[in-house]
Amino acid sequence: MFNKKAPAFDVAEGNAFVSEGLTLLQAGNGAALGRLYAGLHPADRVHFLDGLGLLSDIGAAVPARAGHPSLAVIEGGLRYVWAHRLRGFATADQTSDAQAFNMYDMADEAHAALDEAARLTPHDSAVHAFRIRAEMLARGVEGGVEASFRDLDAAGEPNVLAGLARLNYLAPKWHGSVDEMHAFADAAIARAPNAAFLALKARAWIEEWLYESGMNEAPGAAGAFKAKSATPAFRQSLADLDDRFLDLLKTGPALSAAEAHFARNQFAVLFVAFVDRPRLKVHLAGIAAPAAVPWGYFAGGNVPRFLAKLYKELGLPKR
Repeated sequence: MFNKKAPAFDVAEGNAFVSEGLTLLQAGNGAALGRLYAGLHPADRVHFLDGLGLLSDIGAAVPARAGHPSLAVIEGGLRYVWAHRLRGFATADQTSDAQAFNMYDMADEAHAALDEAARLTPHDSAVHAFRIRAEMLARGVEGGVEASFRDLDAAGEPNVLAGLARLNYLAPKWHGSVDEMHAFADAAIARAPNAAFLALKARAWIEEWLYESGMNEAPGAAGAFKAKSATPAFRQSLADLDDRFLDLLKTGPALSAAEAHFARNQFAVLFVAFVDRPRLKVHLAGIAAPAAVPWGYFAGGNVPRFLAKLYKELGLPKR
């Protein structure tokens, strides 16, 4: 009544196709659901399945895979998201055995569907994005993630959200290191087909900030990173990346909805982590819908309220 509540968070993150997909899933119309998915841009396929998985009922009936070649990846993606929901999103010490066992059971079904998808639609980069993510959540077979990396490269389809899955796997809080993560991001942006891929480097810096500020238990790690991030050379490297992104955004190929969503959210959070309010304002103004990650690193479970405060502080219109 008194306008004190922030708007509810849209778990579909503004994806325009999730509502239609949910209707088709509930109707059991596999052929139409498969066509809808297959007609999307590569990154938008990943984003679509994330939203569909979060909004659908866990364990809902999925149309038979025979109805369309893409139904295997649709089922695998949904079962991956459902497995994550069954686990919950808390840290391991706050996750019960029952949650873990439910997650593993659903993850096994996700692995099976995604293995089938890799055979049916090997050139769909979203298949391999979900295979990487499923391996992070609950390991499948020995060498599974390495095979997913190879198959993603062989697919030959640029997909920034598949790149994000690989970067997350290589992050120090998961299975890699700061150096491995940045090396991958640098290689990705060196051959970037459009501006969105530069946001992988932004995300790498965000992940480094997260790890070094609160997860690295080495003595003095947080202080050393704080000192490094305050140097003019470091600040200039952020500015150079942002300037390159903004220039390529104007002069390069147009971004898909999911690519723009990913990129704008990463750059905005980058300039929250490494405070630069003028650059933050530019990217906040360009965000159509907030992303749960990485905004959740700052906002926890209340991203809308956190963003509403930022918009007010920066003099931006209410969203």
